[in-house]
Amino acid sequence: MAYSSLHGRKPMERASKISHTNIIASQEVKDLLAECTIPRPADTETVQGLLARVPMPAGQSIKHVIAVDGSFREALVRDEFPSATVTFFAFGPLIFKLDDLRQLDRETFIAPEDLAKLKKIQRFQLALPTRNISRNGLGLQDSIRLTLHEFLARPVDEGKSLYDTLRWLLFRRWTNIPDARRTLRHCPNESVNGCNREEIVLTSDTPYRSECTDCGGPIYLGDILRLHELVDDEQGASRITSYLLSALETLALVHVIHALWEMKPILLREFLFIKDGPLALFGQVFTLADPLRDLANFLATYRDPSDQSKVLPLLNVVGLEKSGSFVEHAVHIEKSLDKALADAKGEGDFAGIVLPLSNEYIYKYVVPGDPGGTITYGQNTYWGGKMIFKAKDGSTYVATVPTLGGHKSDPKIDDYINLTDVLAAVSELRCSMYDNALIPVALANRLVSLSEVPSSRILESFARGTIRR
Repeated sequence: MAYSSLHGRKPMERASKISHTNIIASQEVKDLLAECTIPRPADTETVQGLLARVPMPAGQSIKHVIAVDGSFREALVRDEFPSATVTFFAFGPLIFKLDDLRQLDRETFIAPEDLAKLKKIQRFQLALPTRNISRNGLGLQDSIRLTLHEFLARPVDEGKSLYDTLRWLLFRRWTNIPDARRTLRHCPNESVNGCNREEIVLTSDTPYRSECTDCGGPIYLGDILRLHELVDDEQGASRITSYLLSALETLALVHVIHALWEMKPILLREFLFIKDGPLALFGQVFTLADPLRDLANFLATYRDPSDQSKVLPLLNVVGLEKSGSFVEHAVHIEKSLDKALADAKGEGDFAGIVLPLSNEYIYKYVVPGDPGGTITYGQNTYWGGKMIFKAKDGSTYVATVPTLGGHKSDPKIDDYINLTDVLAAVSELRCSMYDNALIPVALANRLVSLSEVPSSRILESFARGTIRR
């Protein structure tokens, strides 16, 4: 690692211009590179053999669209050494009626008040200390734990908080499981006071804030996310920001599902939930994926109250990716998808064509991995199955939709929950402003995104003027 210039009087240390020759000459490096392989492109015959046609639903039950998106921006509060930063988060669900969108499509001119119907959003804001900032004399780890606890405990609507939704999800409170529990492997105060208590059991009746019986330190329900384990008082908490945002976006989505479930479960059939990004949780918060799969499966097997022999799948949810390996792969096979779409157009009305992505296909053509491994792709992190969807208007989407019965290593088109309703609605939501974009995702991003300029600079000035020195 090179020396940097602290005071501006001396130059930074420059990197060597010839050190690469030692790497190129190394036989060990040559042998290692010779053993490496790159996923090979999928040929047209393989792709077309796996494609399935998505028919239009007999009757579209979806009437409303809810899209969840969020962003974060780190603001420098003190630029002298050691630097101090705080990270601002903005996220929330945007909601509109499909009929309002259809009406706009028929209008010759669009009035501002008509467009405003598509911009109803519930905003959440959070400021989190992430380096060299203390709350009430606490260390960074405890400052973050306290801040997250207070945010999740804050009432959102009708007295309900995100903590209520988190508890509902973690302990599967949509069913009666009397012994539902979660376990913290270590006391979250271990790095502060050296508490060595292990296997701390939390139940659905545990308060959102309790105390460790050994050290007396606080234990929050939010500790179950284990984000505090990645916080270092010296290095900061930059590693948790993306994981935290993903968890908060998912909680915001589930919060709406929870509210509709308690209001009238059958209403869920009328809503399409769209998450920006895959239906997955990575890093420390991956443990939420398992209860999310259980929730999706429960709602997919809901029995009609008026006729218990009839199943009414309630959940319409999809995750849509804008970038990454799967989006790049979709671009790579675009010609194969276009040919299949042209062939399908002569077979009557349909929503599009879909390529379900199996474990074998993913590890063979998209990302490196062993198709025969004991852990399949997304087994621990995803709560839906991946696919590539080519709508009949030509737009291409990398989507994730929950599968019936939990994780599937080789999903078929019938395994995806309410697939025809979901993809038919998605095909109506095209946004021409960007490539393969959707109106609700573009609107949600515009309403909650934090830009580098001017948002970042304004937030820095705001934080510097507010934090006590």
